[in-house]
Amino acid sequence: MTLTKFALVSTVALGTLSIAAQANAADIYTPSTKDAPIVVVPPTWTGFYFGGHLGAAWSQIDTNKNTYYDGYDYYDHHGNLVAIGYAPFGGNNLNDQNAFGGGQFGYNWQTGGNFVFGIEVDIGGLGGENEKTFFGHTSDYFSGDLQDGFAVRVKSEGGFYGDVTGRLGYAWGNTLLYAKGGFAWIQPELKVSVAAYDNTTGDTYGISRTFDDTLTGWTVGGGLEFLLNPNWSVKVEYLHYNFELDNNRWNWGDTDWAANSWKLFNNDLTIDTVKLGVNYKFGSAPVYTPLK
Repeated sequence: MTLTKFALVSTVALGTLSIAAQANAADIYTPSTKDAPIVVVPPTWTGFYFGGHLGAAWSQIDTNKNTYYDGYDYYDHHGNLVAIGYAPFGGNNLNDQNAFGGGQFGYNWQTGGNFVFGIEVDIGGLGGENEKTFFGHTSDYFSGDLQDGFAVRVKSEGGFYGDVTGRLGYAWGNTLLYAKGGFAWIQPELKVSVAAYDNTTGDTYGISRTFDDTLTGWTVGGGLEFLLNPNWSVKVEYLHYNFELDNNRWNWGDTDWAANSWKLFNNDLTIDTVKLGVNYKFGSAPVYTPLK
């Protein structure tokens, strides 16, 4: 299933859940006996639940850690290696704004008081794409003359994501204010293409590679959830995701380009999200008994 179809299905599912929640709320809270006094059982958040969510995401790839190596080693007259031809490139981070959607499920425990503890799992898809081209050059270590001129084109696309988080909240009435945080993963697609001109030989070179690694990291945030009735709730939530990459995540070597040449694209990915969600909690509704 493509991310576009996934987002469409998520939209339809979330809309269906919202309509069902409103209808269910009307059924439960409409007294069967006109003007009959009732006993209202205090709401509880305890139980298993599942639902769907849609929202907006702001992603950023930090491009300030990139290095291009041209494959030239420089030795002194004694044969000692004194320098390797390289040049940093980057800046102007890849920023993007996209829609995302998916589903969630979890379990809450409400203590005898107002505190609510829980665990939640989110799974979904992040859409959109962005690209940028970086230019640079390496210089001869001894003369300072141009050695390699290069252009690096980077294109990023959305991917599937998920997280497993713990929740801690405080409930009053039908409202729950909570914080959450835990483990997160995402599988974005990153395409990197390099074109270079060797000033010494006059040759031109090109190479490209696609990365679809699963990145792991952490997430933290919080939200506000409101019970429409004992089974249905709606929420608004903010989460920050951070995926820090090690030095070998998006690197590659190319022995056909030049002896020992390699390129380094080493960047961190952060995502900030705001979403609306609907949950259905399993369990029977409280019984409303007319006063005698």
